[in-house]
Amino acid sequence: MLKRSLILAMLTALSLACLFALPTPVNGLSRFALDNGLELFVLENHAVPLARIQITFRAGAIAQSAATAGLFHFYEHMLFKGNAKHKSESEFSAAMADLGVAEWNGGTADEYVTYYFTVPSDKLEQGLEFWSYAVKSPLFDAAELETEKAVVIDEINGGFNEPARIYSAAIDSRLFASYPYRRDSAGTAENVKNVSVSALRDIQRRYYIPNNAAVFIGGDVDPEKAKAFTEKWFGDWQRGEDPWKTMPPSHPLPSVKRPTWLIYADPSLPVGIGLIDMFYRGPDVAGDPKAATTDPKATYAADVWGTLVANPDGKFKTNIMKNVPDLYDKNYISAGYFTQRDGGQINFSTAFKLDPTKPAWERAQVHFKEQVRGVEIEKMRNAPASYFSKEEFESVKTKLEDERIAELETADGFISTLSFWWAVASADYFFGYLDNMKKVGPEDIRAFLFKYISKNLEIVSLRLSPDDFEREQKTAATRGFETISAENAFWWKKAK
Repeated sequence: MLKRSLILAMLTALSLACLFALPTPVNGLSRFALDNGLELFVLENHAVPLARIQITFRAGAIAQSAATAGLFHFYEHMLFKGNAKHKSESEFSAAMADLGVAEWNGGTADEYVTYYFTVPSDKLEQGLEFWSYAVKSPLFDAAELETEKAVVIDEINGGFNEPARIYSAAIDSRLFASYPYRRDSAGTAENVKNVSVSALRDIQRRYYIPNNAAVFIGGDVDPEKAKAFTEKWFGDWQRGEDPWKTMPPSHPLPSVKRPTWLIYADPSLPVGIGLIDMFYRGPDVAGDPKAATTDPKATYAADVWGTLVANPDGKFKTNIMKNVPDLYDKNYISAGYFTQRDGGQINFSTAFKLDPTKPAWERAQVHFKEQVRGVEIEKMRNAPASYFSKEEFESVKTKLEDERIAELETADGFISTLSFWWAVASADYFFGYLDNMKKVGPEDIRAFLFKYISKNLEIVSLRLSPDDFEREQKTAATRGFETISAENAFWWKKAK
């Protein structure tokens, strides 16, 4: 209890950041802004003599068109192939080895691109120098470009045989049907095949600029030294035009024109057990300001609601287990919300036991959907203050607060979390999260449920083992269920 109280005091006190630093509500975290727009966050944690350095860009699938889908991921690959100082992949790798890099990676996601490694803390400046050359001066050698195309195309083609990839692509291509390429960081083999050096330079010019980036440093470091090293190696980086000055049109609400029913033969499932998933378009934290889905206030309500319904002994799971026949186990009932800049989504899921005398489509289309949406959600919306007790509200807020506290216990964990929120929302959203979450009350839950579930339309999917699918598919088709396959899952195949 003492530890929790001490960390809470740290969270609520402004850090004593040095001159020119911007204040933060996390003790030990310093925040700076360079003249060229680059943001710098430095978290002191002297537990071990290591420093994590991470650089993140607001980019990825969200910045793609149908013609450029996959290019940000390809750019990520090429960044490791050489730059003005380390002119080849082997030199790049050798330089990391010389730095004593303990862990490294890069990643392209729906709404960010990030690179990081961990070095001995006495190599902080050299680590920052290393990343400065990597992001400011990639070579994009034409021969390396052609070689890497085959590697990336193999990765894309490999996804055609992965059940999880096929399934997620099918959901995304329907839930975000207006702009599905903005939820597909892998992209298309055709786009990768045709990528040119000039296309990569265009991405560099538009997105790999300091005012669209942030550097995150965590560990056994001094903030003033970190700031001086960052200014030294990144200060000459030229600012560009803000790529997000005008946000692209948001995915609409509702995102489907009618309830959508899907069925999928999933080889990862055992015979006799099925899964039902239900998806809704949710609120966005920072999309097109004119869009109905750009609704930061609703994202806090969604998080509180998602934690409320996760209670294994709460009304939601208890009632679903009681009133939907043949469910597998209460612990396999889930509901939640995933925050995104432009692509927030709500999901419900459950596992159930198949019975040859009871059609699986009925379990999904009638029992689960109607019990969740038509009964439990309506009870929550009509009387949230009685559906969820005051004690549950307080317990949930404490749980979310504890999760934030736990993030502070390791520099790597905190830096990774802060980097994500900086990209998909903003640092200010992250810093204000606890205060705004604590303001959520029953009326906020009611408004969220009304707009994003009661007045929304859903996708309902049924996943079965191949043997169970073979028995159920024809009957399900008569009830409007479309079969998911590698041929119709991917947006670019559907568009042909």
